[in-house]
Amino acid sequence: MDSRERVLNAINHKETDRVPFDMFGTSQPNKDRIKAHFGFSSNEEMYKALGIDIWYLNGMPFTGSQRYFNGEAADYWGITPKARSDGDSSGLCPLAEICSVDEAEAYQWPKAVDFYAGDIEKDIENHNGFAILGGVWAPIFHNVTWLCGFENTLVYLHTQPEVMQAVIRHVTDFWVDYTKKVLENGKGKIDIIENCNDFGTQECTIMSPAMFRKFFKPELKRLYDVIKAYDVKVMQHSCGSIYELIPDFIEIGADIINPVQVSAKNMDIADLKAKYGQKITFHGGVDTQYILPKGSPDDVRSEVRRILSIMHSGNGYILSGSQGFESDISVENIAAMYDEGKKFSINI
Repeated sequence: MDSRERVLNAINHKETDRVPFDMFGTSQPNKDRIKAHFGFSSNEEMYKALGIDIWYLNGMPFTGSQRYFNGEAADYWGITPKARSDGDSSGLCPLAEICSVDEAEAYQWPKAVDFYAGDIEKDIENHNGFAILGGVWAPIFHNVTWLCGFENTLVYLHTQPEVMQAVIRHVTDFWVDYTKKVLENGKGKIDIIENCNDFGTQECTIMSPAMFRKFFKPELKRLYDVIKAYDVKVMQHSCGSIYELIPDFIEIGADIINPVQVSAKNMDIADLKAKYGQKITFHGGVDTQYILPKGSPDDVRSEVRRILSIMHSGNGYILSGSQGFESDISVENIAAMYDEGKKFSINI
């Protein structure tokens, strides 16, 4: 069984030879750290040795004209690096003072035509055998907060709902068109599209479930529907405590929930499996806040065995960290995680 079949069988709750593995969200410098430790020459060599089953395509490069905001170079949204790193409701954000639907309609929204898709098919061909996850980030909620400011966004959802609905619609329009372009150029060889929107904090959702259902759920469904039209699986990424939103993600067609931040409130993996394990695949859950950075390799092995003893029944699980591997996680613990996953799969 190759990686692609293993991953798709797990998502479809069918038999696999072992639980699939992933290394989502790990930066290239941290991958280089792991490679150097083992002497691997490439990501591909490392993936095959560790048993990683999912290959992430790069996003399409932007080929349009350089944008500016207040004289500072900005990305294709008109968002500057300062606005992304600042995180507040300041005038660093291009739509911080938006107050009408007309302003939203007149804004220079990015277009998918300004992105180059020519390398997608070659990237897929070079990684034959892996399950292919398309290079679509689609952080709709985060795009809105970078455009308007984080605090402003949460306030405007209450004070200017029509304006925010127009902004969110335009952001989603772009990601719908971008996703279509990726899938068309993937020529039926892309297996999963990931949607990255962090709706959770350590304790609860960032906004009330009612506000999520009013403003973001319909737009996510539009994106999901496009992905489903190409017979591709949907992976919904959201950090934090999203327990209350999981039924909504399932209702609109999510196939996978990632990263299962188990240290957040109400995100106990046994409870999630019992309630939703037959309806969706969970991806992640090996704790990157405490176990992986602070535990020993034996602690990590014990936790992997505990998780797999809960999650392997009926499939619907992909082994990975509850976030990407950062520099505080030792290579020994990373290796122990995957090695124990292989041993468990052999023994069941």
